[in-house]
Amino acid sequence: MSLAGRKWSARACQVRGKTLALGVLALAAPAWAAMPEYTLELQARTNLRGNASGAYNLAPGNLLAGSLQIPLTDDGQLAFRLAITPEGREAVWWGREGTGQRIYMLPDLGEDARLSDPGLSSSGTLTFAVTGASAANQNGIYQLNVASPDTVRIDRVPIGASNWSSLQLNEADRTGFRASYGGGGQSYVVSVQSSATLLASDEVADSTSPYSFLYSPRLNDGEQMAGVVDLASASSEFFQELRIFSPHAEPRLVARTRGLDASSPVYRFASVQPAFNNVGQVAFLGSARDASERNVTTLWFWNGTDLRVIAQDGVGDIRQLEFFPPDMNDHGLVVFRAIDAANLRAVWVSDGNALKRVVSEHDLVDSDLGPARIDQETPSNPVFAGAPSINLRGDVALAAGLAPPDNDQEEWGTAVFIARASLAHTDGGTGEDPDSGTDGGTGTEPDAGPGEEPDGGAGEQDAGTEPDAGPGEEPDAGAGEQDAGTEPDAGPGEAPDSGTEPGTDAGSRQDAGTSPPPPPPDSGCGCQSASPAALLPWMLVGLMRVVVGRRRKGA
Repeated sequence: MSLAGRKWSARACQVRGKTLALGVLALAAPAWAAMPEYTLELQARTNLRGNASGAYNLAPGNLLAGSLQIPLTDDGQLAFRLAITPEGREAVWWGREGTGQRIYMLPDLGEDARLSDPGLSSSGTLTFAVTGASAANQNGIYQLNVASPDTVRIDRVPIGASNWSSLQLNEADRTGFRASYGGGGQSYVVSVQSSATLLASDEVADSTSPYSFLYSPRLNDGEQMAGVVDLASASSEFFQELRIFSPHAEPRLVARTRGLDASSPVYRFASVQPAFNNVGQVAFLGSARDASERNVTTLWFWNGTDLRVIAQDGVGDIRQLEFFPPDMNDHGLVVFRAIDAANLRAVWVSDGNALKRVVSEHDLVDSDLGPARIDQETPSNPVFAGAPSINLRGDVALAAGLAPPDNDQEEWGTAVFIARASLAHTDGGTGEDPDSGTDGGTGTEPDAGPGEEPDGGAGEQDAGTEPDAGPGEEPDAGAGEQDAGTEPDAGPGEAPDSGTEPGTDAGSRQDAGTSPPPPPPDSGCGCQSASPAALLPWMLVGLMRVVVGRRRKGA
């Protein structure tokens, strides 16, 4: 069994010097015999009260947040936050295999009380953070089990914490989060009940720390966290590192920006969470710079040794990566959101070698009302909500707006689906170069992109999808961000930076210019990559597959 938010993988591309190039590399150990086919299974459908189309597996008037993450366990359990309810208090929905219900509603803790997105494990443990309660002792990390949801434990760790953002639960029922303190400062924390372990802190919380800011981290089942940290304030360059923090070892460097290492292809890390799996692989969004020093949003993958690109704005089927955290499972299959060359939004998976659409805008799908279309009544409104997640089987949880097949002006609300993967993994997979992601806004607000009004629909409020606004900003709007309309989410489709200078425009289209040039020959710039000799065996494997494929075709 695995955690709902297992992380992603990517495909291979290399960035050489200051000129970007996207070059496909052979995977060292493919984890999938072929890319899965996906069949969408409806889990729930939210809708405004008064809409004739009603809702499914919950009452009308219960509405999703505009930016959300839906944990999905390996046995098919999922949960999500309801930011608006008829009772006026936030709630948590839980279900599996097409059935489910509201399993917890906040008691009356004051009008400002808010829930975070939940964490969920295969044991049925649910956890979430509560903030804004009138009585301070009612704020904290709430934990319950779906078998007895009325029994709730509240922990307020570490001492002095007043906010718990980017909260996740692993398969050992350990909770990971970024704690913020009332007096200032932040820490990466792993806790079990009242016991907390600090993995890293910023210089406000710990005067000996080299880190000036901590971005949203990602937890794996080994109690490790992957997170981006600032080492100094940004100027014309960014001074950031992506590290793996562990309670049992010194932090391990994954990648750093070119402000700290001139040979690095990373200009800036995105402020969204990286993907991080139990094999120790990391996928992340960020910005690279092309030959004209323009930002290009890129999805990178790190396999423990090499840093490679698997998706990039303007390359292949991808027109523009959207600024939502990618997710990756232990077999190196990565899920992410991006807009295609026809300007349609889609959810994608990559095994590091190929891209596969899970579902696209305008697709026809099955629903409780019969055939439906993934659509919005206003074309400029994003049709998907929040970040997709993936489990060990390759199933994907996602949320999308629905409409009748022949009338996009009629709202059928927002649907939560599990996209069932047709193929089981064929090996344990090292996930070499499975997939990486990008988001490298260059705005001064590290987490600004998704803070754009994600969703303009039907009265659904949305305070922003980016949990981290970066230094000087409220670090995490998470639990209090409402967004309930039928328009699930718009903001993070905007690229973070439109100018050549880092602080120009965090919410507008990133200036990617024309499509990146074709891959140059190996420049020997010192970028991490596999040597040609190391790739030779896999090139032969690829050639063998081509020969076998032709024989089959001939037969």
